[in-house]
Amino acid sequence: MSGDIDLEIIKRRMLQRMQKELLGKKDAKKTEPDYYAVFLEHLTDDGKMMFEKAVEQYGDTARKIGEKLGRLYYSGRLKGNMNAETVYWVFSEIGLPIRLETKIVYKKGGEVKSISDMLKEE
Repeated sequence: MSGDIDLEIIKRRMLQRMQKELLGKKDAKKTEPDYYAVFLEHLTDDGKMMFEKAVEQYGDTARKIGEKLGRLYYSGRLKGNMNAETVYWVFSEIGLPIRLETKIVYKKGGEVKSISDMLKEE
């Protein structure tokens, strides 16, 4: 009788261990990918620079937009890479235009001057 009880205890322990292993495997499969990283993988070099400008200006909001776009890439609804123009367009369509520093330069005789320098000289 003692042998039957011991055998029953061993069976229960083995069954519990197997259940824990199965639950662990199911939990590992359920982990979602990092959608933000998926989005960053689909940016060209100039697209990354434009997105960095957006993050500087809009912070957490820009990161959330990047995560949402990463979800679209992961699900297959978006394909291809995003360049700077596309990133700029997406943010402007949402109502968050990315402000860029622009310069107008004047070239004459191999010399490059900005318009502000030209106006200061005059």
